[in-house]
Amino acid sequence: MHLSYMESAPQAEVLLLKNQQHWRVELFVLRNNDDSYSLVALSGHEQPQAERVKSQGPYATRDQALGARSAVAAQLQTSGFTVDSASSPHWRLQAQRNIREIRTRRQCNTPNCRFDPRDVY
Repeated sequence: MHLSYMESAPQAEVLLLKNQQHWRVELFVLRNNDDSYSLVALSGHEQPQAERVKSQGPYATRDQALGARSAVAAQLQTSGFTVDSASSPHWRLQAQRNIREIRTRRQCNTPNCRFDPRDVY
C-alpha cells in the first residue's frame, strides 16, 4: 500500500472536505488527556449530526496526527472530494464528545506501571 499526502496540508485543528453529492467530511486533530493526539473523522450530509464517526490514534505527536489526517484527506481527494476552506465545521461538538469518550476510556484502562518493592517479596 502506498500512502500519499496532501501537498500543502493546513495546520488548523479541523480540515473540511466536500464532494459533488454534498457529502461532507470534517477531520479533527484533538489532544488526548496526555501528550498524545487523536484523529476524529465525521461525515454525512448537511444535518445537525454526522452520520459516521471514526477515530484513529493515539499519535505520539501533533505532527504525526496531522500527517495521518493529510494521508486520509489525500485519499478522499482521489475519490472526488475537495478541500472546503470557506465553510466552518458543523460537528465540532460531536467531535469533542467523541474525544471526551476516548479520554475517559483511556483513563479507565491506563495501567499502573509504578514499581513497589513490596510487589516482589
